[in-house]
Amino acid sequence: MAVAATKAPDGERQDGAKPPDGRMQAEAFYELGVMYHERVFESLDLAIAEYEKAVKAKADYAEAHYNLALSYHTKAKLGTDDKALYRKAVAEYKLYLKYSPQGELAEKAKQNIRALEARLRQ
Repeated sequence: MAVAATKAPDGERQDGAKPPDGRMQAEAFYELGVMYHERVFESLDLAIAEYEKAVKAKADYAEAHYNLALSYHTKAKLGTDDKALYRKAVAEYKLYLKYSPQGELAEKAKQNIRALEARLRQ
């Protein structure tokens, strides 16, 4: 059982350690943020790889096409505004619509296609 260090009346911890200063705390929080941000990209790459396998195994798997499109879209948006990824996303959204034209995500796919095509024209 861990025992929390108690503070002396002057704010010092009784174990003699000084609390970290604001700059050290900020740098630690920043490094954690960078680590989590990198994990997002690693997770997107893993998701993309699995969705690509899914559509290769079953070409008409509409939901896999939609999620692959969304993963490409997200990676491009969070990254360096990669137009090649945006084009891949548009192609996958269109495949979703081909295989599930009345699907529950059809309107969102159409909206995303319009937004990405506009972005690609810029």
